[in-house]
Amino acid sequence: MKILNNLLEKDYRIAEKRKVIFVIPLVIVVVAAILMVVFNFTLGSPLNLGTDFTGGYSIDVKLGNKLTDENYDEYCRRIEDVMSVVEDEDGKSYSIKVENMQKQGSGDSSAIHVKYPAVKGVSETEMIDVVNPAIRRALENDILMLIPDVVIEANTIKLTYSEVLVEPAVIEQRKVFVAALSALNDEHSAGIVLDGDAETAITLSETDNKTLIVKCSAVGDTEEVKSAIADAMRINDIYSGSVSQGDLVGATVSTELLFNAILAVSLALVFMLCYIGLRFQLSSGLACIIALFHDIIIMLCAMAIFRIEINNTFIAALITILGYSINNSIIIFDRVRENRNSIFAKNMTPEEIANKSIRETILRSINTTITTLIMMLMVAIIGVADIRIFAFPIIIGLIAGTFSSICIAPSLWALFQRVGKNKDKSNFNVKKKEVKAKTDKDVKAIA
Repeated sequence: MKILNNLLEKDYRIAEKRKVIFVIPLVIVVVAAILMVVFNFTLGSPLNLGTDFTGGYSIDVKLGNKLTDENYDEYCRRIEDVMSVVEDEDGKSYSIKVENMQKQGSGDSSAIHVKYPAVKGVSETEMIDVVNPAIRRALENDILMLIPDVVIEANTIKLTYSEVLVEPAVIEQRKVFVAALSALNDEHSAGIVLDGDAETAITLSETDNKTLIVKCSAVGDTEEVKSAIADAMRINDIYSGSVSQGDLVGATVSTELLFNAILAVSLALVFMLCYIGLRFQLSSGLACIIALFHDIIIMLCAMAIFRIEINNTFIAALITILGYSINNSIIIFDRVRENRNSIFAKNMTPEEIANKSIRETILRSINTTITTLIMMLMVAIIGVADIRIFAFPIIIGLIAGTFSSICIAPSLWALFQRVGKNKDKSNFNVKKKEVKAKTDKDVKAIA
């Protein structure tokens, strides 16, 4: 710890290195701008805007007690796979990109809420009348259907399902098997002949209540036959699941709301400038505001570079970081004011005052940032997807805010002080020349 304190208290002359400090965010902005241009041509959008900004559709896959914390990720993967290859009734394929999935409810009301944007080039009417119904059918057929594992042993077919079968399902599956029997024999040369009538030949296993046992006089044991039987004997799991029709999701961050958010942030920045200008110096206020703009731009650049979804949680993260960063900057400028008013400041340059203030507050700023970062990293690692989307810009903002409050804001203050002194000196020289010229003129007049 002592070594760390010595490193932090060392005078790194940050204010004098402002050219290098200003280049670092500039490089990040240039890299982000280049990638945004590339993303715009390759992916169709420079930023990964969520449906909160662009609008889109939603659909609920209701699974009830079948949905648990253990199988949630598996269901999400299956839903994503199904929606990526959706086809309408005419066989036209639609590649639906799932934007967000979230577990809702508990117990019997458990469901997965799925949000997805409109397909590029597809009208709203086609999305509502064709694509959304196709998505619903695909999810019902692949997510809610119970597809049996087929095993053929001698003249016995065993159909094992993942769920316990209740009596209505058993009766229904007897009818399905009998109805599909002729098609199985005709199309796949299965040669299946039931050993007796359907009620005696197709029974439910008493050991697990998940296996239908079909006794046959003859059956063809091929992979093609097994696949055909599995497809014919799938069960629509109406007892513990359903899919609601996709609905239109309006852009919650509409043009008006976005304008109001920008207006609110702008007014906050103006009031911050007035407060800091009155309490400290106008140059301190300008330095703080520029540092806050730096934090906003770096957060946007990070979201663009890593293609993180930008939704309404990003606005919340942005406001959080603005408050956090301005607090760090005020701490430093409070120390700048004390050092500037000190009796020793007469022989100190603005850069020396800034560096001294940084040394005296850097340990506090870094300790505060580290403790907050640890919490946010834990949230990002173990949190759900929506929380991770919120945690990422917070983490970037914490790093950017600490950098701007320690390096950028004091360096800008020193620069403004230097410019102000040069201007005052220049004005003084001009006035001195005017006085001298007037004196020479008066002397000539007297002579």
